[in-house]
Amino acid sequence: MTMTPSGAALVPTPPGWRIAIGDPENHDVTVVPVIAWQPVVEGAECSISGSPLEPVVLFDNVGEPIITTVLDTLDGWSNGSYVHQVLAPGSELRGVADGWEVVDPYEGGGPASGMARGA
Repeated sequence: MTMTPSGAALVPTPPGWRIAIGDPENHDVTVVPVIAWQPVVEGAECSISGSPLEPVVLFDNVGEPIITTVLDTLDGWSNGSYVHQVLAPGSELRGVADGWEVVDPYEGGGPASGMARGA
């Protein structure tokens, strides 16, 4: 089912919003910036259960930047990947399992390249 109504406008996101995506297969949590929110059609799938908005994120890979929804990102990543946390501006990542790597190029917490899997 289509996530957005035809012609639906994206809702701009103030700077600082981020999404943390957990990947149990690779034992990591990747943090990416949210650049907009996309309205969700009633009854359509969304990466954040019950949310009326789907996050649109930026993987700013050098030479291959990707703008996509989190839902599409999860479809292309390992089975079991999930939205670990929605981070409001100034909030800290929490609840990361022991032994998992945090991939956050904006904080220097992990590799800055190769973030978007399956791209």
